[in-house]
Amino acid sequence: MPNCDFYGTPEDHLGLLSWLFSEATCHVFELASDFGQPLKQFESADAVLRQFDRRSPTEEKASAVLLQLYVIGAGPKFSPRRVRLDPKTCDGASFRYEAEGWGLVQLYLASETARGLENSHTNHNSRKRAEAWAPSYRKLADPAAWDFSRISSFSSRLNRQIKKMAIGTLGSRPVLPGGLKVWKSGSPLWPYKLGEQTIKMA
Repeated sequence: MPNCDFYGTPEDHLGLLSWLFSEATCHVFELASDFGQPLKQFESADAVLRQFDRRSPTEEKASAVLLQLYVIGAGPKFSPRRVRLDPKTCDGASFRYEAEGWGLVQLYLASETARGLENSHTNHNSRKRAEAWAPSYRKLADPAAWDFSRISSFSSRLNRQIKKMAIGTLGSRPVLPGGLKVWKSGSPLWPYKLGEQTIKMA
């Protein structure tokens, strides 16, 4: 399966992202830009992790950083899509940008909050799924323009790296060292709660 749900904190994500940037086989973009801003492309692990310092209108720190990975040479030249917004409902902004493409790989990274830790996540489309949905999303390039074998190979390496970093599993989900610290502190690794499940150590 192309997806991998796992539990990690920013200290774990630093190691994963450092590996990702050192491998240098993909470009790293945010999933969607802030209102009225261009789409960010990240060049380092630290630049990605600084996104956790963003604040919501209620001054809460960001609990997740949502990334899209473009595997170099595996598809059409990347171009973010400009999305029109209604300024009346978007603090005066009239646009934002989104990273879209049949062959982009999702990497969603979570951080601990007062209620515990949600899972982080990787995934990507298969050729079959992209072809099935293409008639409904004609704004995207033809799935045939993407090299899904190359994308799957990259995704498999990414997921193997996550599993190599894990020190246990909760259900089928890898638990990285920071995730274990959260668990041992008594906080949930959603949807799992201490006392109801047990982490199987590697």
